[in-house]
Amino acid sequence: MSTKKLKIILISDFNSKQSPGGAQVSNDLIIKEGSRRGHDIRLHNYDSSPVNFLSSYDIVISSNLEVIYQSGKNIFDFIISHPNHVRLEHDSCLYLSINDRVKLFESSKLNFFLSQYHLDFFTSMYGDIFGETKIVSDPIDTDLFSKNKSAEKRYDVIYCGLIHELKGINKLLEFSNKNPDRQIDVFGWGGANIKSIFENYTNINFNGKIKHSEMPKVFQSCRSVFHSPIVNEPFCRMVGESILCGVENIIGSPDKIGSYLEYKRLGFDQFRDNCANALTNFWEPLEGML
Repeated sequence: MSTKKLKIILISDFNSKQSPGGAQVSNDLIIKEGSRRGHDIRLHNYDSSPVNFLSSYDIVISSNLEVIYQSGKNIFDFIISHPNHVRLEHDSCLYLSINDRVKLFESSKLNFFLSQYHLDFFTSMYGDIFGETKIVSDPIDTDLFSKNKSAEKRYDVIYCGLIHELKGINKLLEFSNKNPDRQIDVFGWGGANIKSIFENYTNINFNGKIKHSEMPKVFQSCRSVFHSPIVNEPFCRMVGESILCGVENIIGSPDKIGSYLEYKRLGFDQFRDNCANALTNFWEPLEGML
C-alpha cells in the first residue's frame, strides 16, 4: 500500500445513482478502496460543478466520457494534458473521433482493460495505439457471489440488468418464441412501462429490479443465463457474477462477453481470484506511478 496520500479526480459520465450499470458499480468500488488506502478522491460526473477543475491533482483517471465529450472539449483537453493521466476503459470508446481517441490513449501513462478480449478487440478496431496496458477484471465480492450446490434450481433461464436493444432484449423475445418450453425470468429495469413488452409472452415472468445484494441467490438458483448483446461486452459484470455462482451455461452470444471468455481462458479458480483481487490489481500499479 502506498505511503503517499494522492489527490485524484476520476472523471466519468455518471455515478451509480444516476445510472446503476456495471461501470458505475466498479467505479464506486475503486473509489471506496482508494479512500481506504488513504487517498483523496473526487468523482466528477457530467453534471458536477466545474470548480472541481480549479484544484490540482496528482492523478487524473478518465472513464466513460461520451456525455462529457459531447458537451464540449474543455474537460477532454484537461484530461489529455495532465502529466499523470490513467485510462480506465469500460466500453468500446466509439463516441470519440479517430484523432481524439489516439490523443486520449497516447496521453495515458497506464491503460486498464477489463479482459484480454477487451484489449484484443480494441487493438483490432483501432490499431496498437496504447502504451502500457493492464488487464484488470471488474471487482466482484467473491464471498457473496459464490457457488451454493445445495440451492434449489428455481429458475430455468434468467435475464438480468438493463432492458435495452443493445443488450439484446429483442433476441431474448425471439428465444422465447422459439423455445416455448423454456421458462424465462427477467430481473431488470428500463424505460417507462417496460413490463408491457413481455405481456404477450406466456413463458416470461417479469420480476422488475431487485437489490444487487439479492442477486447471488438468484444466480445460485438458476440453470442458465441469457445474454446476447448487440455490441462487444468488455467484461459484463452480470455474466461474471453468474459464473462465480456456478452458472456455466450462457445462452446467446458468449463469444462477445469478456467475463465468459476470461473464465474459459483462465479456468474458474484463476477467474475467481482475478475478480477477488481486482481492486488491489488496479491500485498497486497506479500508486507505483509516483
